Amino acid sequence: MEHRSPAIEFINDSTQPRPPVFNPTPWFRSRRFVIFMAGYLLCALVGLIINYSRPAIYQSSATLLTSAMTAIDQVSDAADIQHVAIQRQILLGQELLDETLSRLNSTHPANQLGIAAIRQMLQVKSVSETNLVEMSAEGPQPEILSALINTLIDVYLDARAADIAQNKDRTTENLRNELHDLDIKIEAARQALNQFRNQHDITSTQRDENTALTRLKGLTTALNNASEEEVKAKARLDAVNNAIARGQAVVPTQDQRSLADLEKRLQNLREKLAEFDRRYTREYMALQPQLKYIPREIKNLEHQIEQMRDYGKNIVQTDAEQNYEAARQAVQQIRLQLEEHKQQAAEFSARFAEHETLQTDLAGLEAIYRQTQERLVQIETQNADRYPQVSVIERAFLPLEPVRPHYGRDTLLVLAGSVLFGLFCVWIAEFLTRQPPEPQPGLTLSGLHVYKDIDLDRLKAPQTQTDSKNLPQDGNRTLAPPPQYRELSDTELQTLIAATNSMGRQLIGLLLSGLTLEEAAALNAENFDLSHNTIEISGSNPRVIRISEPLAGLFARYSEPPIWRSPKSLSVNDLGALISLAAINAGLPYSEGIDAETIRHTYIIYLVRQGLRLTELPKLVGNLAPAEQLSYKHYSPPSPGFGSESIECIHPAMNNDAWF
Repeated sequence: MEHRSPAIEFINDSTQPRPPVFNPTPWFRSRRFVIFMAGYLLCALVGLIINYSRPAIYQSSATLLTSAMTAIDQVSDAADIQHVAIQRQILLGQELLDETLSRLNSTHPANQLGIAAIRQMLQVKSVSETNLVEMSAEGPQPEILSALINTLIDVYLDARAADIAQNKDRTTENLRNELHDLDIKIEAARQALNQFRNQHDITSTQRDENTALTRLKGLTTALNNASEEEVKAKARLDAVNNAIARGQAVVPTQDQRSLADLEKRLQNLREKLAEFDRRYTREYMALQPQLKYIPREIKNLEHQIEQMRDYGKNIVQTDAEQNYEAARQAVQQIRLQLEEHKQQAAEFSARFAEHETLQTDLAGLEAIYRQTQERLVQIETQNADRYPQVSVIERAFLPLEPVRPHYGRDTLLVLAGSVLFGLFCVWIAEFLTRQPPEPQPGLTLSGLHVYKDIDLDRLKAPQTQTDSKNLPQDGNRTLAPPPQYRELSDTELQTLIAATNSMGRQLIGLLLSGLTLEEAAALNAENFDLSHNTIEISGSNPRVIRISEPLAGLFARYSEPPIWRSPKSLSVNDLGALISLAAINAGLPYSEGIDAETIRHTYIIYLVRQGLRLTELPKLVGNLAPAEQLSYKHYSPPSPGFGSESIECIHPAMNNDAWF
């Protein structure tokens, strides 16, 4: 795109027309204001007439607490929703309304209301989750509203009082009949229980105190004890047999001390003989009277010990077998007796269960009889007024203020709506009478003519995008344009590193150290000297580059860096795709333009901006054609260049421990 200066034209012609002179109309005479006021006043007038023409409506209310109709001495549930709904229908019923209208006409002769009007004025609703009933009446006559509700309450209370009196007599009669029936049933139950006891020999009401169950319990306890003794005897026999099988000494308890003495004497003689064997020969000892008796004494002791062990083994084994056999026979005998007694015990258990059922039935009848007696005594001795089923929480009062309409609030709404209607009228008028805009010539001021249709994009284009035709020429040589790749900021690099995995971070670190994709793909573990934080590059442009400590630590985590060499090496295309995936995952703008060359280009710009001589670039980043080196002159500062040893070769993004 060509770079042009803003279009300014100098005009010396004095015949240009002068700007027109405007004579503005006062705002209160403008067309828009007139339309607005006409719509506003019309809407406000109509709204206010409608608002204040509505009659005032008053409301009077009362609250009742009602409970369900139960027996005279019983209390209903805390909240009976069904009962409250029924009472609501009763209060609006025809019978109560007729009586209410009759009493109201007698107290207020001027009343002109009928049943239909009263039903329309009254509202009866229940309070959620309670036994409260709210009664309200609305109408334009406040003096009749409270009288209507209070009269209805009085009629309702009289009706409920009559129901309570009838309920008391009915409940008393029902309780006397119940007591008579219970007397007959209790007597019959007692006779049946006594007859059952005599028939089945049940002497005690306690189950375990009867003979059959007592004997069964004793046999069960004896069987348990005998079974325990059998297990112990069997364990003793098994222990003796196992000891004999292992060759251990098994003797009766009374012979254990004698056997221990013989074994001790044998041990002493064996030790003494071993001591003499070390000092003399057996032939010598056979010639000495005080020594030759030792071998004979040892043989005698061994023979005595062997006889004692055999004798003790037989005695102990026989005793264990006899004890086990006796315990086993005892268990068998007790089990036989228990089996014989089980049938008798089972029959007794069945009969005793029936006995308990009869006893429980009798106890239940007696408990019901006592409760019924208590209820009858309470009804006959207590006043029914102590069990109110309707309570007046609050009576109706004469209303002083209307509940609706809200004239002040509605007036504000009418005025606000009138303002909106006036604005709407102005908008409609402007919309219907809108004229297309006329084209206006450019404005001429002091001989300067300003054009309107100037391409702003051309004015905003950066100087670095100038066409090569407008660049100064040096003989026959044309300066090279800047590189085509974009430069990534530090924030973009950090975002890119954070969005990839360890393989991607290793690759980005190598690209920000000056390697190409081909050089990165050709690396193996022999190229890394992580102790000195260096990498030796082989190939067409061999060199040694220095890397940051965080990047070296990332490579040191793996036994054979880089990651893409194990288990199967990735190709150059795969490594390039890894950078593209990282750019997409990072969500960077124009991510399709971010690749490996973009990252390497960013590193080269970082070196050049420090003042590195362009001819020094191949020492750090590999082969670069002279024309490509020249393209980076736009980033070189206007000062003499430095060598590679005079600048910082590690990019700042490589020193962030958080990413590596």
